[in-house]
Amino acid sequence: MNDLPHADIKLHRLDNGFTIAMERLPYVHSATAGVWIKTGSAAETPGQAGLAHFLEHLFFKGTRNRTVHQIMDDIERRGGYINAGTSREYTNLYVRMLEEYVEEGLDVLFDILNNSRFQDIEKERGVILEEIASVEDTPDELSHDLLSEYHWPDHPLGRPVSGYAETVATFRTKDFRSFYDTWYTPSNMVFSIAGKFDEEKVLRKVETAMCKKKNAPAPAMSNQPRFQSGVKIAERPISQTHIGLAFPGPSATDDDRFKCNMLTGALGGGGTARLFEIIREKEGLAYSVYAYHTSHIHTGMMGIYEAVAPQNCERALSLTFEEIRRIREHPMEEEELECVRQQLKGSILMAMEGTQTRMAYMAKGLLFQNRIPPVPEIIANINAVTVENLQEYAGRSLTRDSCALLLLGPAGTEAVNGIEL
Repeated sequence: MNDLPHADIKLHRLDNGFTIAMERLPYVHSATAGVWIKTGSAAETPGQAGLAHFLEHLFFKGTRNRTVHQIMDDIERRGGYINAGTSREYTNLYVRMLEEYVEEGLDVLFDILNNSRFQDIEKERGVILEEIASVEDTPDELSHDLLSEYHWPDHPLGRPVSGYAETVATFRTKDFRSFYDTWYTPSNMVFSIAGKFDEEKVLRKVETAMCKKKNAPAPAMSNQPRFQSGVKIAERPISQTHIGLAFPGPSATDDDRFKCNMLTGALGGGGTARLFEIIREKEGLAYSVYAYHTSHIHTGMMGIYEAVAPQNCERALSLTFEEIRRIREHPMEEEELECVRQQLKGSILMAMEGTQTRMAYMAKGLLFQNRIPPVPEIIANINAVTVENLQEYAGRSLTRDSCALLLLGPAGTEAVNGIEL
């Protein structure tokens, strides 16, 4: 793996703490550049739920230099793409441009970052309220939000990123200005670019845009959440029962994250995974069934999701718990472990062939670890996972006392009795 272009990454840090990461890939025809900010819904108080996400929307509502139309026109008439995203612990603004228009793309990117007027609030409030309402019509997405809310009670990680209608309805211009001034400080942001571009021109452009911005330390986002196990029932007028299982998972820097990722791969990571083969292929109980791992600064979650007909809920849960017991109590075959290992390595290495993934990889590494972990280091950690330590991890993490179960379904949905994990 030593031939991966990690060694070509160049880092710069301005006097105000703003970090710049650049990776030139001469064999592509475009570059993806983004500004990443270490803030999101985990930085919000209960009354601010949804504020970080709302602010992200307002970046595109006009600046001191461009109207809404001009922002998009300056990008799209050059064949580019601009967007943004908000998660629980980071927000990012990014642009992808052909190599000859990278500087023009950066002009727009830093204009919306530094010069947004945060206007059209009422109009955008309506858009976001519709976005929140749409989750109720998307039960798979709703089930994940409800599971997080139940799994991490009274903690910002448990609240939906888009917030609640009652909080979003209260935000005013001063709230956005205050949040921006608190979190969008140079030492709390990273600029990252990957692809084909002129390094000197990009560096000058970023320095000019950010060097005069005054720095102030950003506060810590949130503390360690309290985990809650047990069963939660949520009734909705829908046709399926959506099953969500959650177990405490490792954080983004915990060495156990490699074991957890391989465990989720074995249970529900692909078409040969245990739950997919049993629940879908053998029993025909579900179309959608998978396992996943989400990681955060202080904690993580290992989850399992299944959508089944209400009359099949008990059978699906029984088979799922049986498989969890089996992977916890019996060593995995080496052949299965190697298959999972190759799937995980393949997903990482193939994703790293894209400029957007490489850009994000550098930014998140610097934001949350103050380093960019070399890809060969990640692969070596995956290769180091053995049958024995995978079983040991499953034995201490996939237990009844650490299990949160959510059932989202039609009226009459109730806890399934007599099924033991």
